[in-house]
Amino acid sequence: MIHISQIHKEIQRLPEFSIKFVNSKGDIITCQKCVCSSFHSAGRTMNIKLIDSGQTRKIRRVSIIEFNGQRVVL
Repeated sequence: MIHISQIHKEIQRLPEFSIKFVNSKGDIITCQKCVCSSFHSAGRTMNIKLIDSGQTRKIRRVSIIEFNGQRVVL
């Protein structure tokens, strides 16, 4: 289990990570092998880039439910 406030520290420490989050439609999205392209510390979002496809996604930090296989708590 990892607290949501610790994710930014882990992102800075790790070269890549996996993440699960809930999108705006309520679907659970799993992203394997991604990197953080920007982290808005004062805002609510972060941008992640999927290594395999090159796709960039903006996600709300509170929607993250799993980080590197650990459940995320608020």
